Amino acid sequence: MVQSVKCLYSVSSQKRMQMDPKKLGKKIKLARIELDLTQTQLAQKINSKQKSISRYETKASLPSIRTLVKIAKALKKRAGYFLDE
Repeated sequence: MVQSVKCLYSVSSQKRMQMDPKKLGKKIKLARIELDLTQTQLAQKINSKQKSISRYETKASLPSIRTLVKIAKALKKRAGYFLDE
């Protein structure tokens, strides 16, 4: 997993500034709902707090690449799904 994080980071480090918080938040929420997970359940799966998930979904903050990879894995999506491609 560390290797995939490094690869994603090197490919996406420039995209981090181009990530659309509105689209990212929507995609996280939709993927979470598809799996019938609450924000609290998703937070537990990635060892985070419910408040962090809420902030990502409401566009108040962006997750780090490492956190985005954890979210993607927990939501059974590839990390690129959440990036504005």
